[in-house]
Amino acid sequence: MDSRPCTAADLTVLTEKWPVPGGVHEAHASNAAHGSSEYLVAWRDGEPLGSAVIRWTGFVGAEGRVAHPDAVEICHLQVRPEHRGRGVGTALIAESERRAEERGRLLLAVKVGQDNPGARRLYERLGYRATGTVDVSEHDWVDDDGRTHHTIERDEILLQDIATE
Repeated sequence: MDSRPCTAADLTVLTEKWPVPGGVHEAHASNAAHGSSEYLVAWRDGEPLGSAVIRWTGFVGAEGRVAHPDAVEICHLQVRPEHRGRGVGTALIAESERRAEERGRLLLAVKVGQDNPGARRLYERLGYRATGTVDVSEHDWVDDDGRTHHTIERDEILLQDIATE
């Protein structure tokens, strides 16, 4: 498995092999092109397995920005259903951590909702610890039928200081 930043050539393959409504891949790649983030994609034999965003600018929600202003957020971690349970999420987190460490950014954060115990188990197994801080963010998303929805998310922030590993 190879986890790397999404290139323009990758984006073409990614959108063909893993179509997501609403231009999600394109939006993440565009943000990465402006330097505010990196869009990582895990690949095996030319097949996209999953993706994650490293948000260098920290949290979107005010609670996270105030409570943990120096944190880099690893977000939008997605693994295609047919590849779950095979280490893809772990590989994406590890590559995110490696890239953050290269930049001297040693405080990393992930957010997790109460309705996602599987993600919480993964993050805790990888050394992320609950902070008690709940970050609130809003975004629009497009479902498989092309309808746009507005969501307000309340997610707990989990942190790891990779300098203390």
